[in-house]
Amino acid sequence: MRIMFSIYQVLAVDYVAVVITQLVASIQDLMTREISDWVWIIGSIICIPLGAYVALGLGQLLLYVIGVIVGSVFALLAYWLRAMGGADSKSIAFISASIPTITAPNMALTVINITPLSILVNSLIIALIIYIPYNIMQNIRYGSKCEALTRVKGISKIIYLLTLMCVPAHRVIKNPNNYAISQELTGSEFQPVIRLGLDVDDPREPLLEWLSRGRISISTPVLVSYHIPFIVPITLGLLMYLVIHTNFLTIILASL
Repeated sequence: MRIMFSIYQVLAVDYVAVVITQLVASIQDLMTREISDWVWIIGSIICIPLGAYVALGLGQLLLYVIGVIVGSVFALLAYWLRAMGGADSKSIAFISASIPTITAPNMALTVINITPLSILVNSLIIALIIYIPYNIMQNIRYGSKCEALTRVKGISKIIYLLTLMCVPAHRVIKNPNNYAISQELTGSEFQPVIRLGLDVDDPREPLLEWLSRGRISISTPVLVSYHIPFIVPITLGLLMYLVIHTNFLTIILASL
């Protein structure tokens, strides 16, 4: 009984350390859109040994290894496909190696409960809840003056309204890391375009070209995709995982 008590103490410390690391990364991402590698280095030095120790102590080392492999492969693949930024991928890999999966009552629930898979599902749901309303608000404000949107009709326009947003050109120039240009000049008309993956090109380049040609002004709304700071949904998804899947409160009480 004393051994189990010790394991749950370590697990509680592990959870708290992982959450603190993610919160620090989230704050940096919101403020600068850049996260220091030292956040992941220090977090990994503290949390990965704790996670591995707990998995070994609970006799779930194989499940822990599976979670690490699944999370790391997904993180590398998502980064390679530009579906996530480098910091987002590091976050998933870090969480996968730091938080051991707790066995559920049956195998199907255990698979769903694999740490990186569960947190990713939570994060995507949270990101959509944040992203779509923000898109809609921006398009209500600027959409009527956004040339690339005014030329689109029907279901296509609804898709663009939900996935892309219109903002003034000066906002993109001021915060280039936050946006990717999602319109192109075809002949004399702007047309919307959805690109798969993160666009790493400097969004200011086409804007400066269109400005120099007199095609837009600094206040003209342009169609963009917003680079949501995905570390924030990942952190919220982690908190949801701890509360729902692992009953964080029970573990904290067990460690007292």
